[in-house]
Amino acid sequence: MEDNILKQEQEHLTTTYNKLLKISEELDEDIRKLDSQATEEKNDIRDNIRLDFADDETKAETYGELEVWNRYIDTYNVQSEALRNKKKRIESLLKAPYFAKITLQFDPSEEPESYYIGNVEMSENGATPIVVDWRSPIAEVYYNQENGHTFYEVNGNRIDVDLQLRRQFDLDRDKLNSYFDTQVAIEDPLLLRSLSKQRSDKMQSISATIQKEQNAVIRHPDVPALIVSGIAGSGKTSVLLQRIAYLFFKQRENLRPDQVYMITLNPVFREYIDSVLPDLGESNPNTLTWQEFMDSCGIPMADKNPAATDARDLEAIDDMLSLLVPDDGDFLPVYQKDELILSKAEVQSVVEKYNETIPMGVRLVQVVATELETRARKVFRSRKRDNKEQQGEEKAAENQLENDFGGALKTIRNCGWLNYNAISKRLIGHTPSAIEWFYLKMALTGMCDRNARYCMVDEVQNYTKAQMMILKKYFPRAKFMLLGDEFQAIRPGTVTFKELESLFSTDKKSTDTISLLTSYRSSPEITQLFTSLLPEEVRINTQSVQREGTKPLIKACSSEEYRDFLLDTIRTNTDCEGLLAVVCQNKKSLNAVKDILGQDAPQVITGDKKLPKEGAILIELSHAAGLEFDCVVIPDADASRYPDDKLSKHRLYTAMSRATRKLAVLSDGAMTPLIL
Repeated sequence: MEDNILKQEQEHLTTTYNKLLKISEELDEDIRKLDSQATEEKNDIRDNIRLDFADDETKAETYGELEVWNRYIDTYNVQSEALRNKKKRIESLLKAPYFAKITLQFDPSEEPESYYIGNVEMSENGATPIVVDWRSPIAEVYYNQENGHTFYEVNGNRIDVDLQLRRQFDLDRDKLNSYFDTQVAIEDPLLLRSLSKQRSDKMQSISATIQKEQNAVIRHPDVPALIVSGIAGSGKTSVLLQRIAYLFFKQRENLRPDQVYMITLNPVFREYIDSVLPDLGESNPNTLTWQEFMDSCGIPMADKNPAATDARDLEAIDDMLSLLVPDDGDFLPVYQKDELILSKAEVQSVVEKYNETIPMGVRLVQVVATELETRARKVFRSRKRDNKEQQGEEKAAENQLENDFGGALKTIRNCGWLNYNAISKRLIGHTPSAIEWFYLKMALTGMCDRNARYCMVDEVQNYTKAQMMILKKYFPRAKFMLLGDEFQAIRPGTVTFKELESLFSTDKKSTDTISLLTSYRSSPEITQLFTSLLPEEVRINTQSVQREGTKPLIKACSSEEYRDFLLDTIRTNTDCEGLLAVVCQNKKSLNAVKDILGQDAPQVITGDKKLPKEGAILIELSHAAGLEFDCVVIPDADASRYPDDKLSKHRLYTAMSRATRKLAVLSDGAMTPLIL
């Protein structure tokens, strides 16, 4: 029976693969023809277009011609992008056309129907589905339901079905390696096989192995803020990326990648995840570290220590700004290069004029900026007359003003006439940090990104409340997804999940919180060790689905044996397949280990380096957050670096939970009391 099924499924796979190859060949031909046609039309434009701007009539004719040709080019670009996007989807499917099959009975009087589920959708002749997208409504019965009566929804309409078969496949292009018939998601041979593979230098899509609790997050209805609290290894980042792909699928017509922001801890992590969405046929969103985000907003100072900013100072800015009475130190003059255009006193007089009826804030600043620009333009025109320059038509004259006095106009429009440092000192009593400066500017000018639809923050437990207040204010129309693990908060002064719920529940907006308590990363032995650091009420609800592995090595070394034992541990485990990481608590500890090992020290991975595929690396804990490795060595687990306090417990929990298969915890001297 099994041989017959294997044969039938291999025949179906071969047929499907050949169909995909045919579509791929047809796409190549369509792209070739379109490119050839576009080349001919562009040559025709070059040879025949007549650029004549002698008078108004010929100008109009020339602009008309250009507009026609631009439409041709725009049409070509749209067609070309559609064909090339379909080609990318085909190339993705040719690696493994699908990963699952479901058989559904819609009506007892009709024959059951089978659907094959893959990373992207592909249809034959634009109608008959060859592969169903994992994000489609019908695919949800594969992820969420046991065999038997179930349902899915399409545009709010419930479709009742009987799930008769849930089959998983292990494919390599057109070869069927094996199949598994399963009842429920957690009894998942494909998941276990996937988890047993060594880690790569790139995160992989989990479309084939999404579990029920993960699927609940991925397909969760849109809410103003979705908070995902998950233990180490529960797949938070994978779930985040799959949800982004799901949102792109559901809102294909009106959601663009540039409208989605993902804030990530460091460039190493960004490199690690950057292939997941392209493999799912989607483009990566704006992915920025915190400092890159600040730089993109034009903040003129580095945010070296976010924890130094007290969220209460930002709240004070909101509370006190409207009550502020303008002072002569609050403003700056406007210059065009070295030439004074508007004095500080003139700026202040305009502000005071409108402040009689409008309090300090966005509306006042906008009104003042408009009048300052009007006054500046009068100055510009006056100086041009003084220079006896020839005046042309009105539009040309305005364009000339923009060219000649663009610096001053930019200063006015960007509110460079406001002295944020001085205003901040009056409001909160000190020179502002980068975060306070940014928040004040937003409060005064209304600076924000109204185009952004979603803002995702991974490892949210390592950001401060003040940072979250910045994001909430800068993306006023965005829906937020905040993922993290409070017990992986490795920096002091970071935001709590209770504070997140409170912050994002304001303005009559709802906040949903979902917990992920299953670890898919580490072996049961490693999971048991790092979850021993969790509170009892959390620990009893956690579990690991990995197969049994190797018991972690815990060793307190004497000073005499420490170097040799550490080096031997690294060499022994580097001989195994995969990547070994020596995870040090901080830079000082990393440098100490590097000095001890000398020429035998592994390469150091910093914020701007990519992970290798195999071998051994030295890495700080802050750069290892969110990553995973086949083997982890913690070389500095001594009592001085990991004393019995909350922050140390979080750091050790985070470091140990980076390991998937092997873990060694070493100390030079007495071992930390946290794992005794």
